[in-house]
Amino acid sequence: MKTILIVEDNLRSKEMLVKIINDLKMDVEISTASTREEAAVLAMENDIDLFMLDIILNVSNPGDVSGMQFAEYIRTIPKYKFTPIIFITALEDPALHAYSELHCYYYVEKPYDAKKVAEVISEALEFPSAKKEQNNIFFRKDGILYKKEISEIIYIENTRAGQTVHCTNGNLKLSYKPSKVIMKELGSDRFVQCSRYIILNKDYIDKIDTVNRYIQLKGLKEPIEFGDAYKKKFLKEVVDD
Repeated sequence: MKTILIVEDNLRSKEMLVKIINDLKMDVEISTASTREEAAVLAMENDIDLFMLDIILNVSNPGDVSGMQFAEYIRTIPKYKFTPIIFITALEDPALHAYSELHCYYYVEKPYDAKKVAEVISEALEFPSAKKEQNNIFFRKDGILYKKEISEIIYIENTRAGQTVHCTNGNLKLSYKPSKVIMKELGSDRFVQCSRYIILNKDYIDKIDTVNRYIQLKGLKEPIEFGDAYKKKFLKEVVDD
């Protein structure tokens, strides 16, 4: 599945772009943001395959080019160095800076030619993803992003009472989320779910007792049980690693 981030402050324009993408009937997940700040959080928390950026995100501010500034920001992030960007603009000629400095894939002008926009999006999504194994995971709590290196995270305990991210340098308490959602947000093959409530970092596995169904993790005294329903899938992911 490919992920598209639309950064557009005009609701009608945003809805039109979402409709054009949905009409393509491709396996695509769409995220949207209205401001540069919202877009930055989404870009950090996800792997984006295509950015669609309105150059002007604050029409009340003369000379605003927030979308261009956001593009400059994401080009400093290694995983987005060559990710396709389609600029959305009502400006006459944004191409010079966009193409020469930011490696813009294309830009579309308002009002949209829906057919042309659909063609450009389809072409841009054909680019191979340049995703690399990330080294950091970002957790959000009370509107604040906490960065943890994958190597710091030992395991995550997830119950209806909330999540506890057990790290080498302390624990982080978070709100409950379904484990399936947590696994998707982690976005790393270093993590594996071993029971309904436990997601662990494979790099910390020291010993597995398949008879008594427990896992000993490096640095921890107490073993962790793995669920019988998860046994086959868990062992396959660990053995095949």
